[in-house]
Amino acid sequence: NILNKNGLEEILVENRIDQVVHFSALLSALGEQNVALALQVNIEGFHNVIELCKNHELKLFCPSTIGAFGPETPKNPTPDLTIQRPKTIYGVSKVYMELLGEYYHHRYGLDFRSARFPGIISATTPGGGTTDYAVQIFYDAVETGRHECFLEPDTVLPMMYISDCVKSVIDMMDVDETSLRHRTYNIASFSFSPAQIVAEIQKHVPLSVEYKVDPTRQAIASTWPQVLDDTNARADWNWDPEYTLETMVPMMLQKVRVQLGKDSQYQNKEVSPID
Repeated sequence: NILNKNGLEEILVENRIDQVVHFSALLSALGEQNVALALQVNIEGFHNVIELCKNHELKLFCPSTIGAFGPETPKNPTPDLTIQRPKTIYGVSKVYMELLGEYYHHRYGLDFRSARFPGIISATTPGGGTTDYAVQIFYDAVETGRHECFLEPDTVLPMMYISDCVKSVIDMMDVDETSLRHRTYNIASFSFSPAQIVAEIQKHVPLSVEYKVDPTRQAIASTWPQVLDDTNARADWNWDPEYTLETMVPMMLQKVRVQLGKDSQYQNKEVSPID
């Protein structure tokens, strides 16, 4: 429980932790449904973590998000340093995290690091984000061949396969601190719209799509970047994603079939969430 500061400290001390990767947060759409809880988890929880990392001199990574940007932000490409002004509590809390982490670095010497993630695509079930359609569509393609999309077909957003997400954290945490010119970096992999991922999935399996736009999620998505400029991450710590949309789609279809028990070739093998 990240709201239990004493309990967190006990875990850190007893296990002699020297690095913390802090992912706990309420995501964009879910946060809008429960703002009070989002404030507790995303802001109070992060404050507990960063204080403990400062007190025990621990290296800290906490992911940021495309949700940290807003409608005034340049969309294509979106640079590292630009106007942000997000319009969700999730985005507001991530801007707070970015700035507080940078402050703790300059004020206390904390080795704080953050990367702004695109929508992350994996074979685990969706968790309340605006980019969740890009996961659910694979489950629907395998189970029924039909998908109802809550975003408009031409809504382009940055995305990333989970293996590259994990790789980015490891790469950023491994790099020598002297190489980092920033505390928070954009990282990119590929961008697509619902129509584009539908077309790519249809190359492998039959899929029909009906667009039933959710006004809340569409409004959120419309304020986010289309393409992230990750030039600085590539220059400072050699960020280089491995997956493209074309290589991710068959991998996701395979992983989802395993999750659903629909691929006998893989049923007896353990599914790794980062492969």
